Amino acid sequence: MNHFSKWRTLAGGLSLSIMLLVGVASGVSAAPSLGADEHAMKPPKTSELSGEQAKPPVEGGKHDAKTTEPMGPTDLVKTDSEGKALSDISIMAGNVANVDFLNPLNYCSKNLLYTPVKNTTTTTKFLHVRVFNQGSYRDIYTSVAANSTVYPASYGINGSYTAYLYVWNGSTYAYDELRSGNHVCNVTVSRISNAGGWVQLKIQNLGTAYATQRSTELAPFPAAGTYTGSHLDSPAPGGAAILRWFWVGTNPYGIVSETLGSFNSPYFFTGDL
Repeated sequence: MNHFSKWRTLAGGLSLSIMLLVGVASGVSAAPSLGADEHAMKPPKTSELSGEQAKPPVEGGKHDAKTTEPMGPTDLVKTDSEGKALSDISIMAGNVANVDFLNPLNYCSKNLLYTPVKNTTTTTKFLHVRVFNQGSYRDIYTSVAANSTVYPASYGINGSYTAYLYVWNGSTYAYDELRSGNHVCNVTVSRISNAGGWVQLKIQNLGTAYATQRSTELAPFPAAGTYTGSHLDSPAPGGAAILRWFWVGTNPYGIVSETLGSFNSPYFFTGDL
């Protein structure tokens, strides 16, 4: 599915959420009617929230490397269209001493990929990073100061990718090393409890990309109290679950959960307890 189709899906989902808010919330109060025990109320069996929250080492989109004009030609490694080298080369040879790739960072938001480069020399280094993905590639020219790390940014990455690092030697950009990975944004949300005035959502990140998941109670109690309104979670890549409770009382309810900045469709949950 192309990005335009995905955006249409997302736009349609948001429209549905608005209809849910109007239709489900019609005729009900905007805040829980819990009486004197409102602040003593606790979810059944466990706390409001459980599970690991995972924040990336750096915030995506806030650390993009500043691009530069090419210094000159690049002595490119010969590859096929998918970025596989056509000759034997060392994957992480460090052909240029003390200028190295760090582990890539994947983000669901805008399908961002950072390919960090660390320079532990005493001089600024000029870089050419070529990233292969989905049968095409993009080139990033940038620089990294002495004893610093820079974050070349590639947006719209999906699936397997390979990044090549070249470092300027005064006449050409020379091959240094490569890194490969897989960019997968896959956050699933399921309803695992739906009784006694409470709804519990199970949020799992089954992909390889950092994600921010926003879960919002549209009705009957939008934006009211500890267990209603909108909540942000950062489920860890790899599938560790986050469990979050919502108090919905005995009224018809609607909850939407979406992965911020992604092309994924939101999840909707409705019911009447």
